[in-house]
Amino acid sequence: MTKEFYRFRPINRLLGENGELNKQEIYFAHPSQLNDPLEGYRDIIWSGDEIIWTNLFRHYLYCLQHIATLLLIAGDDHKLTVDDIPVFGSIDDFPTDTLKDIFYNMSGQFLESPKIRNLIKNISERKTPIRKDELEYYLSSIHMYALRIIFDVFYENRLSPESNKLPVEVDKILEKIASDEYFKAIDGVLRESDTGSNQLSLLFFAQNQTKQQLNLLTKYNAEENKNSKNVLLIDFPSLYIRSLERVCFPEWYTACFMSECSSSSVWGHYGSNHSGACLIFNAEVDNERSFINLKGINGWSSTQGEMRGWFNLELQKIDYEKNQGTTDFFRSLGSLTFPTMNSMWYYSSEGERSICASHISDSEAEWRTKYWENFYNDIRIKTKDWSYENEYRLILSSSLTDLSESSKRVLNYEFSTLQGIIFGINTKEEDKLELISTIEKKCKEHNRSDFKFYQAYFCFEDNCIKKSELTLLKFENEM
Repeated sequence: MTKEFYRFRPINRLLGENGELNKQEIYFAHPSQLNDPLEGYRDIIWSGDEIIWTNLFRHYLYCLQHIATLLLIAGDDHKLTVDDIPVFGSIDDFPTDTLKDIFYNMSGQFLESPKIRNLIKNISERKTPIRKDELEYYLSSIHMYALRIIFDVFYENRLSPESNKLPVEVDKILEKIASDEYFKAIDGVLRESDTGSNQLSLLFFAQNQTKQQLNLLTKYNAEENKNSKNVLLIDFPSLYIRSLERVCFPEWYTACFMSECSSSSVWGHYGSNHSGACLIFNAEVDNERSFINLKGINGWSSTQGEMRGWFNLELQKIDYEKNQGTTDFFRSLGSLTFPTMNSMWYYSSEGERSICASHISDSEAEWRTKYWENFYNDIRIKTKDWSYENEYRLILSSSLTDLSESSKRVLNYEFSTLQGIIFGINTKEEDKLELISTIEKKCKEHNRSDFKFYQAYFCFEDNCIKKSELTLLKFENEM
């Protein structure tokens, strides 16, 4: 049993010797390449004990000193980005024992500070989870203090000049938020009413908005706008939190399909203002789930490197009604290796285990099942504004293979899967002729006579786009 799905494409992506149609290719895009800025958004929360919060602050220092080191070595010749933040790293990654000891010195001074200790204690005692804006506020408040310690230790070890040292006054903001009174005020907001958590979220959202405006003004008024210094001094807390999201789940990529092809808006957006084409795919249906067989990277060999082969990908239906769920960060560290998970997050320096690790030790198999359910759930949700698309998507991800290169995200389909092509209302005649010519060669190569061409037209009676089969366009099977 099969089911039809539609994939809208611009003509320039389909045609030519290296075009998608000739090579039978499907390209999987990164969420940032899609038209909804909320693609891939996850509502991440942080809730844990003192052990894991201490490790998060230590991890922040670890990543910050790495960026400071890059700045010392490369200066503004190296454009720092979120990818430079080593969120997957471990203290064991330091190339020498000397550098490892230098970091132990930094983290010792940082985490033994009474202000930092009190801040961690108060955060870990919170009864409600912490969201992104609140966490960013805390990290922004400790940021300059952490930098001061980093450059003090760099100077002591002759890795940085004295001119890079920061003034003592940088910890004034930290003194405010590390106080017990500050967290008593937060508890007061939470207890005030049933909407206390929402009120707190709005408060930190407003504070973050103000901070972003001040950061923008600082950059605007600066004599020189240098990327590296901006990342180190201003942008790092925000970039760090964005980068942390990658620790939860692997990167994912998608190819979009529709269950219908009658929307004029869809033809306008994805069919190049009705001048493109719509490919009709037949998906295999198994127990009400639809699959397309594709060829791509599906393994790795120590002798051959990356290996390509055929595998089924499921067409995941987009839900336009369901609300986004939450992702518990400390219990979703699935992109890390177990040694890194344990050494950087789940155990204290004294070897005591965080309660946030209990879900793995209780049942690793159950945790893995739930983990992948959560991974797919948010990817399948879009707001109702997009419901006219009737979208399904193939999702490509890998915990073992780096798919960041676009060439690794081009998969091939079997020609038998492609059932037909719909020409748009405004598709140029010369483009139609080239599409027909390409398909004719394919049909001869695969001995097919069942391929169908359609012309899209606007039906005024039903007020939608419909398709009419071009029954004279047939290719005879030579067998």
